[in-house]
Amino acid sequence: MLLHALSLLLLPQDPTSPLAQGPVPLQEAVVEHRLENGWTFLILPREGPPIVSFETLVDVGLVDEPPGLGGLVHMFEHLAFKGSDRIGSLDWPAEEAALARVDELHAELRIARASADDAQSAAIEADWREALTAASSLVQREEFSRLMERAGGAESMNASTTADHCRFFVSLPSNQVELWCWLESERFLRPVLRELYLERDAVLEERSMLVEANAVGTLLEELAASTFRAHPYGRPVLGSREDIQRYDRASARAFFDAKWGPAQCTTAIVGDIDPESLIPRLEAYFGRIPARPQAARDPAPLAEQRGERRARIEFPSQPLLAIGWPVPPAKHTDAPAVEVAIRLLGAARTSRLERRLLREDPLCASVLVSNGWPGKKQTNLGYILAMPLEGADLREVEAAILEEVQALAEDGPEPAELEGVVRVARIEHQRSMRQHAGLAQGLLAAQSSHGDWRAHFHRIAKLEAVTTADVQRVLRVHFIRSRRTIIELGAAAATREPQGPDAGEEDEE
Repeated sequence: MLLHALSLLLLPQDPTSPLAQGPVPLQEAVVEHRLENGWTFLILPREGPPIVSFETLVDVGLVDEPPGLGGLVHMFEHLAFKGSDRIGSLDWPAEEAALARVDELHAELRIARASADDAQSAAIEADWREALTAASSLVQREEFSRLMERAGGAESMNASTTADHCRFFVSLPSNQVELWCWLESERFLRPVLRELYLERDAVLEERSMLVEANAVGTLLEELAASTFRAHPYGRPVLGSREDIQRYDRASARAFFDAKWGPAQCTTAIVGDIDPESLIPRLEAYFGRIPARPQAARDPAPLAEQRGERRARIEFPSQPLLAIGWPVPPAKHTDAPAVEVAIRLLGAARTSRLERRLLREDPLCASVLVSNGWPGKKQTNLGYILAMPLEGADLREVEAAILEEVQALAEDGPEPAELEGVVRVARIEHQRSMRQHAGLAQGLLAAQSSHGDWRAHFHRIAKLEAVTTADVQRVLRVHFIRSRRTIIELGAAAATREPQGPDAGEEDEE
């Protein structure tokens, strides 16, 4: 019934339209088109303003990054906006020669630094920086972005990177479709990777701001590292500082050539668009990109955790507490019940942890919960992050959190409580589907995590099917002491004995 209602709300109402003939579910209106090189397009025409939302997902993540060069996927999020030999260059032959000189001097600089010859290193570095300036003088800075912005994408153009993928998105007037085809295909067909060293410094600054100087970023990075030992999800999406400093254009180009093939790309196009006229343009522009072999890439499964893990981080901030448990990937049958359990614990003002820790027994300023982090394709984390009030005892906060988890596992949610969290999820889902960009994002999120974009349309039905017994079962199986990791952060995290339910179990280490 939900899909039927949405189809009537969201599909074109023109009686002459083939999409308006009868109660056609929304998912049946999606036109899936795959090019010979493997690039897949999901096209969904919708009536309304003459706007089209484009989102491209590159299915390359932490599992694909070479050892010692973590964060390259995120680096390519930056480099993808640098254009091509035809976009962003004032004189490509001259710039190409200047970039070759930059690369040559950078290789010499590495050798000199490794030999600990300070005088030679200083001389080569001076030459290298001069070469960088010469190469930059041949660049029309931010030209790719300016072209998108002038076409109408100034407010919507952006990109993001997760542990699983990188995505690029923009919304444009429908008369700019051909410009988008050219720009999007150019950055995959003819990338120059110019200004890599400038962007390397920008990524280092980003890491400093979001992780090294950020209490929450530091806490979550340690939570992932402690949980996902010897697994790709344990590595930072931004890369470590040491890995970022190793980047050069040769290694970046090798990574692009090996991993960023068209078969890893899926683009959702939603809005005022005619698939019949669009598909020939997609063939013409994106069909130019050569196919590349797809290498095997599934990581080894996460090793079984044999006991509770704890870590304490000294950091000049108010104390923070994170508790995480490994939970199944998004396509696992337990995933809907895990999401409902997390929502019951802390996803709204009426949730158990907010009620307990912010109102009934005020110990915290806020409590954040999440699952599907840092990615959803593999075993991932369900976690609770507590920000205690000044002077609150972390031991009391931890004990209160674990008591609520234990109570939910033992007693289960009340029917009205269960219905409430599903209702909120349903409203969020419906709101996202009213927007072209939200629907494009949902299609690609399902394609990435489930391997099938159709899963987006069945997401709420799966949450609605979760029962009280399902919530209790996943908590008893996945949210137990022997599987949890607890990280404390603060100026002086005190050494103490473990607290909370199951305290009789031994720590792993």
